[in-house]
Amino acid sequence: MAIQSIVPKPDLPCLLCLHGGGTSAYILSIQARRLQRVLANHFRLVFVNGPFECPAGPGVLPFFEGMGPYRRWVDADGDDKGKVRPLLRKTMAEDGGNFVGVLGFSQGARLALGLLHEKQEKHPEAFNEFGFGVFICGTYPPLGLSSTLFPITPTALFESQDWEDKHDCILRIPSIHVMGEKDPFLWKSKLLVQCSEPSSATVMELNTGHQLPVRPVDTQRLADRIIRLHGNHQRQLDAEAVNLLEKGLEQVEVTEIALQAR
Repeated sequence: MAIQSIVPKPDLPCLLCLHGGGTSAYILSIQARRLQRVLANHFRLVFVNGPFECPAGPGVLPFFEGMGPYRRWVDADGDDKGKVRPLLRKTMAEDGGNFVGVLGFSQGARLALGLLHEKQEKHPEAFNEFGFGVFICGTYPPLGLSSTLFPITPTALFESQDWEDKHDCILRIPSIHVMGEKDPFLWKSKLLVQCSEPSSATVMELNTGHQLPVRPVDTQRLADRIIRLHGNHQRQLDAEAVNLLEKGLEQVEVTEIALQAR
């Protein structure tokens, strides 16, 4: 079940929002209320639950006590069992909105980056709707729904800072990485940043822990960057559409000339 933003406006572009491990769509919607308010006239945020139930994640209790079931995007072996892609497709289809980007928090950021990488690599089942990504306190490694892009990595292998194996993943699609300087998983966020081409990634380091921005100034800064990123993406789409139209007109002219010459 998807949870919509504070003030649903069907005509606004949508961001698909992916929660962290051991939380839920409802919990993320509460954590993101400040951001939702600032973006209310620009985007509609749609939150979706992961398919696997699990214990509450770090920092979830006691504040979100009794707000289960808590969920995650992969099972204990790091496998989504083929459930995530149809779940996201169903959510987006039922919502009916114009999805333009994906936002992920913690484990959700891993999945968000993986989804964008699939689009970049032209995977046949990629979510081509997404033009940019927002990764907040992301962990590592990226989570791909296709084993051809990211091999399944047992959870135990990346729970230590001593783990140095790196995936060959360089995301060139525009993105924003938000990191908390007091986040105990900051080292994972820094590894996730390395999966993005520096020229296409904006990095924000905030004086926070493992959480969404809290201070109004930080929330506004993030919102401004999201709005700017979407604007850039829309201009790129408009330019591509004009280019296709011009090529089509040129082809029509060539065809007309050829017919006249007969």
